[in-house]
Amino acid sequence: MRLKLFIGALLMLVLAACGEFVTPNATISGYVVDMKAGEPVQGVSVTIVQTGESATTDAQGYYSIDTKRGRYTLVFTKAGFATSKVTGLLTLDEKTLYSTILRPVFDPQATVDPPELNLDIPDWYEPGQEITVTVSGSVADPDTNGFQFLDVALGQQGGSSGYLNGYVRHQRFFDFDGSDKEVTIDTTGYNDFVTVHAVAYDVNGNRTEAIGYVYRSPDLTAAAPANPTDLTAQAVTFGDVAVFGTLSVPGLTGNAIVNAMKSGEVATLKRLGEAVREVSGKAGGIAPQGNSLDKAITWVDLSWSYDPNATAPEAFEIFRKNGENGTFYRIGRIAAEDAQNLDENGDPIPGSYSFRDATPGTLPGVLLTYRVEAVNGDKRAASGEYSVTPLPVFKVQAVAPGDNVTDVDLAPGYVISVENSSTINFFMAIVLDRVQVDGFNVEYMSPVFVVPGADGEFHPFNGFVGIPHGVIETANGYGLTGASLQPFHTYDWQPFAVTAHINDNGEMDAVSIGSDFFALWGPFGVEDGPVNTFVTGSGVVAAAAAEGR
Repeated sequence: MRLKLFIGALLMLVLAACGEFVTPNATISGYVVDMKAGEPVQGVSVTIVQTGESATTDAQGYYSIDTKRGRYTLVFTKAGFATSKVTGLLTLDEKTLYSTILRPVFDPQATVDPPELNLDIPDWYEPGQEITVTVSGSVADPDTNGFQFLDVALGQQGGSSGYLNGYVRHQRFFDFDGSDKEVTIDTTGYNDFVTVHAVAYDVNGNRTEAIGYVYRSPDLTAAAPANPTDLTAQAVTFGDVAVFGTLSVPGLTGNAIVNAMKSGEVATLKRLGEAVREVSGKAGGIAPQGNSLDKAITWVDLSWSYDPNATAPEAFEIFRKNGENGTFYRIGRIAAEDAQNLDENGDPIPGSYSFRDATPGTLPGVLLTYRVEAVNGDKRAASGEYSVTPLPVFKVQAVAPGDNVTDVDLAPGYVISVENSSTINFFMAIVLDRVQVDGFNVEYMSPVFVVPGADGEFHPFNGFVGIPHGVIETANGYGLTGASLQPFHTYDWQPFAVTAHINDNGEMDAVSIGSDFFALWGPFGVEDGPVNTFVTGSGVVAAAAAEGR
């Protein structure tokens, strides 16, 4: 069906050129963010090169341009930012969604002209066939500028952000220099026309995406799939952290984070940290373009069921609308085998599927509604809808012991203050020995306190300030071990805090992770966050039992 629409659209364009037909109207709209799943960029000028039609992004990074159906190049510019460009964007339908990334410029004195990309692809493909595409290109000012990396993906944009690309079939090349790069792509799970996306960045952060299209007629004799069921979603907001590294840990869902915190095991945190470093190293060790507080990335993890005894679908397509009155757009397509969840042995779990929505537009405070469609040949079947609202940034401060304070009690109380709490909060204090250098010598980790969501300072026990040093969980509640810090010694401490929303069905449908400044979840923790360095004094001032409290 889409192939017929495509041919029809081309025919309209030809007739329009001959003055015999009026080209149908089309709308191009989307979001501009500062990194994958990142925050919106307001005030971006979006221009269609062929027509000069333009728009400016609003506070949510959203733009919309009314035009005619055709194939266009769009350019995205804003002062202080590198330039983004897309070529080959086809407005096949009445409404076309296209979103992109606009990075802050790395060197204000360097070029903001985006790279040129050439994409050579075949016209047709057969079911499950591997296709070979060739990408080449050039950069402005090659004497002082060069390519940073190339990413080639099928069906949607890829990128270098590891964990957030977990559901995108893509390949990255950090050795791309503009000469011909041949890339082989598996088309399993696609049954009609499919997009090929080549994305390249130069050193200054300028970005170009070239889109190509390959075609196949869907199987008109395929059996109809069943309806996906049990669709749920969990939104994750990760505050004050850059996109690279941290999000390269497989399985870093909101539940996984909370469960790891609840376990209170240093080994768990160390394992996750080591996994981050391993994946980040394979990614080429790209560092973020600066670390800014009050920033966040937001994504949504979807999960659903499909009857394993029903006709197996080729793929699932994911649709999302923003706001109460928004329009559903297809934001992703994934082969059924790629979406299937695996057990701890790496074996497929029958009937269990998932998808991560890290596309622009997953904004804190904005209602997001999803549906999933099973696709087989030209047949499809839809799930019910599920709505979720991502939480705002959970702002966390380490109040006491304060930063650079000396003569601190050998058993201090750790005071955490928070803002933007939701239904329920999770708190703990982590203390590291500053004299050690390998980054994982945890001197003390408190229990995780699960309390109703409330802003302000956290003091769990009457008669104690903050979380007492050495407090542990016991069968009767809590108790003090009597442990203390070394006298005249230097330590770092940080709060680790998560807030979560519990919906009317008792499900944890949104979490917001507030702080991670020892980089326990990744190697690029923000340096100037709520991490306090302090020096102990000679003795203990406050010591009392907290048994049963």
